[in-house]
This record gives sequence, structure tokens and C-alpha cells, in this order.
Amino acid sequence: MNISRILVLAASLSLTHSFIASAAERPKVKDVTGLAELHLEADEYYFEPAFLQGTPGQKLKLEVENESSTLHSFTIPEQKLDMDIPPKAKMVVEVTFPPSGVVHFFCKFHSALGMEGELMTGNATPRSAK
Repeated sequence: MNISRILVLAASLSLTHSFIASAAERPKVKDVTGLAELHLEADEYYFEPAFLQGTPGQKLKLEVENESSTLHSFTIPEQKLDMDIPPKAKMVVEVTFPPSGVVHFFCKFHSALGMEGELMTGNATPRSAK
């Protein structure tokens, strides 16, 4: 193999790695436009889906299911929501998407471990992706 082929191969592998790493870092966003209800999983220090894209003022009932053996919460201070979810339990909460931008939700016990998510409208993109 000559040197130019080796350089082309190395550059190709570098670009492929960068593309894969970039795709892996992008958080998954669930489009919930037009939905009235959604199941939200609370598990070992994460919510799934964590990033919800909706329309301004949209109301959405979330059935939050704690699938772990740890106490979690679903908290949105701006909407006066702070519900504890016991291990292996479910609860239903209604959230409202903001007129624009992002509303942050989190587990008050585990947000430092990355247990958080966002309600997004318009061209908003996830801010708290870890």
C-alpha cells in the first residue's frame, strides 16, 4: 500500500469515528405533538424518553412508571409539580409545554446523576443532555 492510500484510509476512519461519536452524543427527542397521553419510564437514574417535543401550550398526561427499586420524583418547579414515585409504582401527572423554549423536569433525588429531561417547543434543542 502506498503512503497516499494509507493517508486516505486514516482520514476516512477518522471521519467515520467522528460521525459515530457525534450521533451517539445527540439525545433522542420524542415528538409528542398531538398526543394527549404518554408513558414515561423512570428507572436507574434516567427518564425515558427524556426529551419531549410538543406544541406551545400543549397539555400532556404522563404516566410515570418507576421501574427501579429506588424512590424517584417527577419535579417541575415552574408548574408547581413535585411528585414522589415509590419503587415499582406509577403515577399520572399533567404537564404543559411552554409558549416557547424549554421547561426542565428532573428527579429531585437524582438530578446530580443526570436524571432529568425537558419539555421543548419550537426550534428548541435539548439543553441538559449529559
